[in-house]
Amino acid sequence: MAFKLWSLDEETLYEHVFERYMQLEAQCRELPQDLGIQDRSSGVLELAIEPLGVDSSRKKRRVRRRNRADVPKDDWGVAVDSYHVRVEQSISSLHSSRDNDNSTTGYVVWSTTPFFINWLLYSASAAPFRLGTQVEVVHGSSCEGHMLDLPKLINLSGTDRSKRGILELGAGISGILPVVLGNFVDVYVSTDQKGILNKLKHNTMENLSQLTRRQCVSRTLRLELPPPTTSSETTTSELPSKPTLDLEVAALDWEKINLQDEKTHSLHPELSLLGQTSSSVYVIAMDVIYNEYLIDPFLKTLQQLKHCFQSTYNLKFHAIVGLHLRSQEVTTLFLEKAVIEHGLAVYDIVDQAIQESRFNFYLIT
Repeated sequence: MAFKLWSLDEETLYEHVFERYMQLEAQCRELPQDLGIQDRSSGVLELAIEPLGVDSSRKKRRVRRRNRADVPKDDWGVAVDSYHVRVEQSISSLHSSRDNDNSTTGYVVWSTTPFFINWLLYSASAAPFRLGTQVEVVHGSSCEGHMLDLPKLINLSGTDRSKRGILELGAGISGILPVVLGNFVDVYVSTDQKGILNKLKHNTMENLSQLTRRQCVSRTLRLELPPPTTSSETTTSELPSKPTLDLEVAALDWEKINLQDEKTHSLHPELSLLGQTSSSVYVIAMDVIYNEYLIDPFLKTLQQLKHCFQSTYNLKFHAIVGLHLRSQEVTTLFLEKAVIEHGLAVYDIVDQAIQESRFNFYLIT
């Protein structure tokens, strides 16, 4: 069964937060009681993103297919590929006043991101984000509502020629999302503060082999397509060329963002690329709200991006915000400001797998 959306307003947001933290309390023995760092003991992480129940023989066959540049066929609903990424992180920079004078947490890998990727690709209930379909919206725990049309976040089908883009906020150093989800979109832009970008670029480049379904080009990573083969080099058994992913990495400081002057703001080339080439764009932000001081700058950034995509490029605005549920006060304040002060439409993504975790995901339109 597909997930539902619980529409949050000035009343239901408090009911939602209360119920969600009661669920966490009931599962306190099963869930890890930590801050959410994927691995705080190692400077290099090996992460596997793969369907549940994949045995070793299937993994080997999949690797052999990939080495032959063969693309396995997907079920329309669920992805089948596995991904293995190697990420360099810096625990010392996380705690260093010299490297981290603004207290960013982006120097390490947080567990929200791998959970989200696994859910999005392999969970049957996440199908609306893969297929693009209507989702039921409820306005209370027992009140039936209406249906909301969702465009595809990722495109598993090679028959859909619509262009799709993702703008990631607060990407951190890992580069996991672009090299995995980049297989299923046409434009992917990762953003974070300037101090994070070198490590983000490094990890992204190190894992480009995971882009098995796309050819990657990038102005910011200095990647170009290989020269076309000549007719004499083409064989009858050669597969059709892969579609192209434009993958960019850009600086974005929420405290300083100003999209009013589209000719001078720092994201202009990337926003133009997304807006002019994509029929739908999602903004993704994973575990970027971990204290109250980040809430206002983040929401103001969302507001400016929403206005930019809607007014300049005539695109509908959709954002997915993932929270690691730590402080109940911070979660409540985030939802209060998003719904009440900023007037954003916020929906809780209601799904059993999410409710059995320490994470929560919100759709904002």
